[in-house]
Amino acid sequence: MNHDRITKIIDFITENAVHYSFQMIGAVVILVAGWVLSRFAAKMTQNALRERKIDITIEKFIAQLARWAVLALAILLSLSSLGVQIAPLIAGLSVAGVGIGLALQGPLSNYASGVTLIFTKPFKVGDIIEAAGVQGEVRDISLPRTELIALDGSIIIVPNKHIIGEVIKNYSEYRQLEFNVGISYDADVDKAFKVIETILSNHPLIPNHQAIKVGIRDFGESAIHLQAFVWVVQSNYGEVKFSVNKAILDQFRQNGIVIAYPQRDVHIHRDI
Repeated sequence: MNHDRITKIIDFITENAVHYSFQMIGAVVILVAGWVLSRFAAKMTQNALRERKIDITIEKFIAQLARWAVLALAILLSLSSLGVQIAPLIAGLSVAGVGIGLALQGPLSNYASGVTLIFTKPFKVGDIIEAAGVQGEVRDISLPRTELIALDGSIIIVPNKHIIGEVIKNYSEYRQLEFNVGISYDADVDKAFKVIETILSNHPLIPNHQAIKVGIRDFGESAIHLQAFVWVVQSNYGEVKFSVNKAILDQFRQNGIVIAYPQRDVHIHRDI
C-alpha cells in the first residue's frame, strides 16, 4: 500500500514536472523572442521616422513606445502559456494601477510633463535653454527628466515637472550679449561710446547685420555705468564675451579712459 502510494506520488510529480517544464521553457522562449523583437521594432520605427525627418525627441519617444508595446505583448503571451488567465489579471492590474498612480502622483507628473514637452517642443536636443533656474545645452529629453550640459561641462538633470509651467528661455541660435563697464565721472563718455562701438563693429564673430546699442545704464556713486547690447551666435557666446571684455580694457587704457572703482571721500573736522 505504501509502495503504491509512493509510486503514484512520484508519477504525479514527474508528470507535472514534465508538463510545467515545457510551459516554463515556452514562456522563456516567448520572453526572449519578445525582447529581441522589441529592440528590432524600436530600431525599425526610429529609422522610418528618421527618413521622414521627424524631430529626434519625438522619434525616440515613439520608438520607445513601440518597444514597450512589443514587450508588453510578449509578457502577456508568456503568462498565457503558463496557464494564467489574462482577463482577470488585466482587470486586477487596472485597479492596482489606480492606487499606484495616486501614491506616485509626484513621479508620474514628471512623465506627464515629459509627454507635454515632447509634443509641444518648446526646445529640442542641442538647444541652449534656461529653465528652472539652470542653464545649459539640452543633451537628452526623456519622459521623466531633461538632461542639460552646463557651460562648465557638468550634467544637470531637471525633473520635467519643474520645467512645465515655468518661463523657458531658448537660445537656440542667436543670443543677446550684454556688456557693462563703469567709467570715471571725469572720463569722456562720447569717446568711450566710440571705443566700444568700434570694438563690437570690427569683431569677426559679431554678424555685421546685428544692431549695436551702447548707452548709459545708470549713474552710480563712483562711476557712470555704460551698457552695450549685441546679438551673437549661441556657440560663439563665451568667446565673444571674453575677447570683447579684454579689448575694452585694453582700448580704454590706451585712450586714457579710466575704469572707475568704488571711492569714498572722508572729511575730518577738528574742533579748535
